[in-house]
Amino acid sequence: MTTFRTRRLEPGDEMDLNTVFNRISGYGRTKRPRPFESMQWIYHNAPGGEADGWVVEAKNDSTWRIIGHHALCPVRFTLGNEEFLCAKTFNSFLLPEFRDRFLYLRFEMECLREADLRFDATFSLGQGASRLRSAFGYTNFGNWIQFERGFQPVHIIFRTLAYQVGRHSYPARVRLSRALAAITAVPVPEHSLALEELSAIDAVSSTFFVNFWTEARTGAGMAPRRDRADLEWRFWRHPSFTGSTLTYTSAGSRAYFIVDTRDPLLYSLTDFFIAPADARLFADLLDALFAWCAQRGALALKFRTVAEGLPAPLLEVLFRKMKLFALQRFVPILEMPRRFSASGISRTRGIPPSWNTTEFLAVDSF
Repeated sequence: MTTFRTRRLEPGDEMDLNTVFNRISGYGRTKRPRPFESMQWIYHNAPGGEADGWVVEAKNDSTWRIIGHHALCPVRFTLGNEEFLCAKTFNSFLLPEFRDRFLYLRFEMECLREADLRFDATFSLGQGASRLRSAFGYTNFGNWIQFERGFQPVHIIFRTLAYQVGRHSYPARVRLSRALAAITAVPVPEHSLALEELSAIDAVSSTFFVNFWTEARTGAGMAPRRDRADLEWRFWRHPSFTGSTLTYTSAGSRAYFIVDTRDPLLYSLTDFFIAPADARLFADLLDALFAWCAQRGALALKFRTVAEGLPAPLLEVLFRKMKLFALQRFVPILEMPRRFSASGISRTRGIPPSWNTTEFLAVDSF
């Protein structure tokens, strides 16, 4: 007979948990395996504090083993001068062989009762996430869409091949990228608008971010914080991050872009912010960003967002400059349901605001 129990996650559980997560999620086969250090980083280094984690264990004979997990990682938000603490659901699972034998819904609801004492809102990302979590009071804020900008015609061939191969084998996609990179000659456009390129180490010490969010937050609506502590945790000091930060400053305007460059041909714009939200300047900055990517040998740049959260003028520029990913209809829909606690509902006066967010909240390893 199998016996079940639930408890808080303990430090000694983390290695086993990461191994199980990589195995059941397909990491290592269709995606790059998540290093143990990345899991530890997410759990223990968020500026909002330690993540809350719970596990489900099953015992046959005398041995307990982890069969399920639920965790909430704190993410700091701002709304004008107000501070909010929200949390992202991550790495939640129950092994398939136990899904008809353990009441997972009751388990997660118990976790949420504890979480409501700490967080103003919780949110989740995934396929079918809205249906799965509607029983807990989650409602879908929006579906993620993917924009893409190619820098020469061959990028269409590359993206189609990479997408098809990547569905079955991450190593095969890497080999394909390297082979195409070796035979591809990318034109080198120029742009008059100058962006300052910063490595992760340079970005940590850059004076650009000392007071950036203090000034930008007043016009950001409700958005995840982009102060230096959050950007260091999310990107610059993250053990799995490979990329560059580009900044721009002019009279009355400031902007930055953070670009993931792990794939030598397909770059990913993981976060950006422009203050104020000037559509004309944003269009020029995107052109400068495209030139920078092409000069480094990238065939394309992609970007994911929830359309409901971005300022409308900036969204219009993205549709005009980047276009929706050509294979969008074949990509599984990624939803972002969210749930406000009693304190969050009270603080937003019963009308949950839109979240001004980018892929900052949707990077796969998070």
